[in-house]
Amino acid sequence: MSLDPNDSRPKSVQVADVLRQEITEGKHKGRLPATRDLAKRFGIAGQTLSNGLRVLVEEGLIYSSGNLGYFVTNGDDDASDTKVDVHAEIKALHSEIQTLTQRVAALEERSGSVGA
Repeated sequence: MSLDPNDSRPKSVQVADVLRQEITEGKHKGRLPATRDLAKRFGIAGQTLSNGLRVLVEEGLIYSSGNLGYFVTNGDDDASDTKVDVHAEIKALHSEIQTLTQRVAALEERSGSVGA
């Protein structure tokens, strides 16, 4: 679904409205689609999408789990049941660190500046 070009409201507000409606209709449970995919779906820049997601975070409908993405809360004051397991988040971060370490090593090797 793309945004209405005749709607004078900011695109971030329009995105928040669409996602809010989809969440309340039960179309999103658990993790939201990747931000890159959502931005592409709506035909907007990543920052515009982030602004719309921030609205939903402030409303308590979703929460951010760092690099793991955005998740729909369960609607209770205690959203701990829906939050990502800390161990899964640590595992994901370790994986990202390993990937970055490999990229740095490859770049250092290519540039001939190992340890510089």
